[in-house]
Amino acid sequence: MLTIAALTLKETLRRRAPFMTLLVAVLLIIPAFIPITGRLKLLPPAEASLIVSSLYTFLSVDVVKFFVSTLAIALSAGAISAELERGLLSSILPKPISRFSVYAGKWLGLFGFCVINVLVWCAVIWAVAYYRSPETSHRAILNALPYLLIYPAIFVSVGLTYSTFAGFGLAAGLAIITAGVGWSEGIFYSLNQAFDVQLLATLSKVSGYLFPLGRMSRWVSKGLGPLPSFGGANVGDRSPFKDLEAVPADLLYLALFIALVFGAGAVILGRRDV
Repeated sequence: MLTIAALTLKETLRRRAPFMTLLVAVLLIIPAFIPITGRLKLLPPAEASLIVSSLYTFLSVDVVKFFVSTLAIALSAGAISAELERGLLSSILPKPISRFSVYAGKWLGLFGFCVINVLVWCAVIWAVAYYRSPETSHRAILNALPYLLIYPAIFVSVGLTYSTFAGFGLAAGLAIITAGVGWSEGIFYSLNQAFDVQLLATLSKVSGYLFPLGRMSRWVSKGLGPLPSFGGANVGDRSPFKDLEAVPADLLYLALFIALVFGAGAVILGRRDV
């Protein structure tokens, strides 16, 4: 299993996936050189720097969530099907290596690469936030880090499961659609808050169970903590889940979701004719 994980990691590096790591890191570094403008210049420098660094951290973590999810889908959607089509797995599976070991090794390799990316990007975020406001503690980034790692765990599981029976294009499309179902939880929740329609509340709950994107988002937000307000406004108040608390039951459901999706993919691969 570990050997296959190492080979998967090497294959990922060979496919120039680290280029995306560098590209996103550069994107996250750019705000370090944006000057303080507008009404922020009327505040004391320390307070203005605190607001800028906090907003930067808040928005940059969203960038990390998006790109690590995209990376996980791109890498996992063709991890099984592409190698089956090229005949690579056909030469491995008949040998005394269980299909579960192959599947789990693939998962570990892809998840490991995504974890490396998250660590690199969070290190960049911390460095830029410290540069903008050196007198402020930025421990919130470390607090949110464990919950950020749930994103690649879930998206690798989903993409790899679809890859056991579909080609890259279809598997990636299905993974994106699945993520869209989870994303709609916030839309239905916001509409229900505005119009108070029971059907919208039900759709929001069902979407959240089908794909727990909102649960992940709430725990990351809890790790980051509250944002400083400016002019009576708080960016965090724009979240569709600002009225929902992150509860420990969410983490249990996320673990169960990962286990079920991972198990489904392992079963499908185990029963597939190669």
